[in-house]
Amino acid sequence: MVGTYASAIAITVVAVLLGRGICVLAGQDGSSWLSPAVGFAALMVLCETAVSLPGRGWTAVAAVVLACAVALWIVVRRGSRRPSILDGLLVTAAALIAVSIPFLANARVGVLGISLLNDTHWHLILAEGLLHPAIKPVDYGVGYPLGPHAVAAVFAQGLGSSVDRTLTGVLMATPILTGLTALGALADISRARRVLVAVLAAIPYLAAAWYIQSAFKEPILTLLLLGLVLVLQEGRRERFSRPIAAMVPAGVLIAGVIADYSYPGLVWPVGTVAFWGVLELTVGGGWRHLRPLARRLRSAVPAIGVGLLVLAVLVAPEIGRLHAFWVSNSGSSAAGSGGVASSPLANLAGPLRTLEGLNIWLSGDFRFAPTNVLLAGFFAGFAAVVLAFGVVSAYARRHLPWLGAMVALTLVFVYSKHAYTPYVAAKAMVIPASLLVLGSGGALMRWLDTARWGSVTTVGVAAATIVFFVYSLQSSYLVLANAFVGPDNHLNELRSLRPLVHGRPTLTLFYDDYVQWELLGVQVSSPLLASVIPAPVQRVKPWSFGQPLFFTSVSASTLNQFDYVITTRWAAGGAPPPNFHLVGGSRSYQVWHRVGPTPPFRVLPSPGAPGAILDCRRVTEREISRKKGFAMVTPDPREFTVAPLVPGSSEKVVLRLPPGEWDISLPFTSDQAVTVRGGGLSVSLPPNLDRLGSVWPVGRIRTTGTPVTLTLKMSDPGLIASTSQYFSPESMIAEQATPAQAVPLHRACGRYVDWYELT
Repeated sequence: MVGTYASAIAITVVAVLLGRGICVLAGQDGSSWLSPAVGFAALMVLCETAVSLPGRGWTAVAAVVLACAVALWIVVRRGSRRPSILDGLLVTAAALIAVSIPFLANARVGVLGISLLNDTHWHLILAEGLLHPAIKPVDYGVGYPLGPHAVAAVFAQGLGSSVDRTLTGVLMATPILTGLTALGALADISRARRVLVAVLAAIPYLAAAWYIQSAFKEPILTLLLLGLVLVLQEGRRERFSRPIAAMVPAGVLIAGVIADYSYPGLVWPVGTVAFWGVLELTVGGGWRHLRPLARRLRSAVPAIGVGLLVLAVLVAPEIGRLHAFWVSNSGSSAAGSGGVASSPLANLAGPLRTLEGLNIWLSGDFRFAPTNVLLAGFFAGFAAVVLAFGVVSAYARRHLPWLGAMVALTLVFVYSKHAYTPYVAAKAMVIPASLLVLGSGGALMRWLDTARWGSVTTVGVAAATIVFFVYSLQSSYLVLANAFVGPDNHLNELRSLRPLVHGRPTLTLFYDDYVQWELLGVQVSSPLLASVIPAPVQRVKPWSFGQPLFFTSVSASTLNQFDYVITTRWAAGGAPPPNFHLVGGSRSYQVWHRVGPTPPFRVLPSPGAPGAILDCRRVTEREISRKKGFAMVTPDPREFTVAPLVPGSSEKVVLRLPPGEWDISLPFTSDQAVTVRGGGLSVSLPPNLDRLGSVWPVGRIRTTGTPVTLTLKMSDPGLIASTSQYFSPESMIAEQATPAQAVPLHRACGRYVDWYELT
């Protein structure tokens, strides 16, 4: 927790300081809120460049400290003005509370989006690889942009934190910086109103949806585009009397876009500038003053050259990566989709509805429509009316940069929706979110700031303003309160097992998307993940989602490629081949060491189960029993139905078992811990958000043959109500605590066979 919040605050402070230094050096008076966006863009470029130098992390930390010292010296020496500190503190505090809602709802701080969008494990490995080049993950493609990853890696090094905590800090800092930057477009309204608009612009509905998935590229791009709009608006207000003061920050922001999104990200800033120029010539009346405009452009050529030079210098270290990314994606403009452009939906349930992009959407899961579709449509239509009001207001006030951005972002979304997959279109829908809120909410507040309160129109606008902000904030709250926050129990256990496998090729037979991050430094493979050493499941035991894995899920030849195998600690998981020896484990896992080659075992067809009954009434299985060889037999597992739970609820499971000792296991996912009591057990199963397909140990019970009642209760964090938290079990498994036994094949008829070997 400390590392996450320290990272978020440190990144925010450093970005603001760097941005102020750059803006003041470029000739601004320092009173603008442009610095957060400019500073974060510069921070990404600086960290990504410095972390590749000798010394890696510590070199980058030193570069950031030096840059901050220089920025502070510039600001102090030039005696620049500053924006309202009180405004900044209010927005920072409110945004920090908002981004903390997922942690309050789950009563823990951890990686966001576990089981919702598990791409984060690749980003964590990529960030760690910047500090330790020996780590070579299977990533999204050569030349993938690493600006945000570099920030996470460098601040992890400097703060002595872990990369996963600092990456979450980057996610938290982005809305804070967005809210601070939004203040720059709201200076003409009263403090309370501008703070409220800035907070909503910090984390509108779709930005909140991306935040809870640990998806950071699109929100960062929004921050940088907001900064660019502010640069153009401030420059226009001054009639670009100080062109360098606009061109230098613009160059830094565009370099940040490339560091965050590579070349596909240029579509948005280029489109914004282009359509702003068109609006200036048409709506702004520039076509009537072409000669003065031409003279002004000629006089600005040196400043434009300085801005381009700044951009070229900042982008120069990335030229090789840009070219590699272009080649690896065949020049596709959808490359910024994170390598999933070929997957139509990725983690979506279906294409997002366009109305959802208007940021009033009363659903805790952005992938699905609200329960009351009619009400949702009404409020989305209301948001569209408010947006139209914002557009008219921007036209009247000649806020042409914002209008240009809206045209560009809308056209990019429309094109993405028709030319690319729904997943890419969803990304294009997220990027305008904060700008939409800024235009809509800002227009309402400006009206109220100047309106006569005795008129019916003003009362109507006030009512519309209340409805707009209440339901917009409620929409964001619903998403944040229903976030998935990863527990660290399995992470800590797996990290404790790393010394046992000595960095050797290791096969994991459970479903954990983060296992290559959790066992970082180990050559890890899994049948369910892209791995350096492939480990396909056997055709005779095909795997489908939600089914567990066993030693017999893969062939003997596959097992021979690995020195170690890690399984979950559940008794009914089947007997390992005889050349695998248990060398250690933890509460949930066991580590097996392979000694010598694995015998060529065979299995009965049994999808989803470690073995099957050898039914000698069937011709094919009777023929197996007549062959020479032996079978590894175990007690037949028993299964019992377990119902789902919500936080604070409980249920009883009655086990009717023969006398003896029985090992109890349970495949489940749960946002909170679950206690199991009865039959001599009193255990707490830790939260688990791994995908279905892994079975976890509960404990051992002893029965005399009478029914045993187990009571399961799900913990309730009791902080913030959430409708997404469940204990979702499959059947409880009981297996008699009897060791596996090798018997001749002719004696295996009617018995539960894990595997058999012919001799």
